[in-house]
Amino acid sequence: MKTGFVRINILKSFIVKEFRQILRDQRMKMMLFGSPILMLVIFGYAVNTDVVNVKMAVHDSSMTYESREFIERFFSSGYFTYYENIESTDKGAALLDKGEIDFFMSIPHDFSSKLKKGTSADIQIVLDGTDSSRSSVVMTYINQIVENFSKKYMKNKITTMMFAREAEAGKSFQGIELHERTLFNPDLTSRNFYLPGVLGLLVALITIMMTAMSIVKERESGTFEQIIVSPIRPMEFVAGKALPFAIIGFVDIVAITLVAILWFKVPFNGSFILLLFCGSFYIISTLALGLYISTISQTQQQAMLSTFLFFFPSIMLSGFVFPIYSMPLSIQALTFLNPMRYFITIIRDIFLKGVGISFLWAELLGLIVLSTILLLLSVNRINRRFE
Repeated sequence: MKTGFVRINILKSFIVKEFRQILRDQRMKMMLFGSPILMLVIFGYAVNTDVVNVKMAVHDSSMTYESREFIERFFSSGYFTYYENIESTDKGAALLDKGEIDFFMSIPHDFSSKLKKGTSADIQIVLDGTDSSRSSVVMTYINQIVENFSKKYMKNKITTMMFAREAEAGKSFQGIELHERTLFNPDLTSRNFYLPGVLGLLVALITIMMTAMSIVKERESGTFEQIIVSPIRPMEFVAGKALPFAIIGFVDIVAITLVAILWFKVPFNGSFILLLFCGSFYIISTLALGLYISTISQTQQQAMLSTFLFFFPSIMLSGFVFPIYSMPLSIQALTFLNPMRYFITIIRDIFLKGVGISFLWAELLGLIVLSTILLLLSVNRINRRFE
């Protein structure tokens, strides 16, 4: 039976054949059916931009009922969590450098007396502005708490001034005056937060995909079997395939960094040598992933699909788009298996905070451990191919 140019019987047979071929390949079934479910689960847990668990430290020089009541307003709001009392603002700045708190608040010794007199009571807030969107929301929370607290004391002041006009009483009370200072990203520019992370994404995509497809191409063309029977050793084969893409990875790091700094005016406050040093272990881990994908893929199409199967969950679990702190603890634990998570943290801290290896040693150690494990697994699978 024919219908125009489409022969229904042939089309039916072709569709059945395609389904049989897809369902016969276990890897293809996982890519087609397992991958969407996996991404749906990750999206369901990871896509949460609510700003909660804002860690704050307090330098309270007043130590009065009014200052304690003011601090309690933050903790009772449900958005802020107490970190510790600090003895000086220098200690607060050190905690910000380490990333252990989101901001610290300094209350002067005359806070209570000024409130009672109805004069301006100064409060200093020093905020980590690395994540511009998070910082903006945190400042909104802070301003709301300060405003509500000021209104309470304004009402008390008006009530006690029985012989003054109400308008004058309200005018005489100046409330709390905030002196805000945002570190690392003073203008809260989102570009400064996201562009450094793009470096990690592009390096991973290029090195993983190109390494995987390069080796699979050898298998498709039939030259891989010739390499196996040749005198070339497995490690020589791995090095010969990986080193060119490692060099490309370093070139990408340099090029993307220069474009971010010179074209987009992203501040770079750290050491470029440290960035390249940390980047070397990140490139090793991505190349190892590319090698591993090449051992489980028979065609370039499978290699490309496997790359994206790894790549997109890695983005979601890296902190590039969705903050890790808002994910459930089980998903947060899963992010420690993601090399991109460590490198994006390193990039942003080097770009914006300008910190050294003494602050980044934990992320660097995570990269070294993961790159070593991934490289050993990949080389072991390639060695089996040569046996």
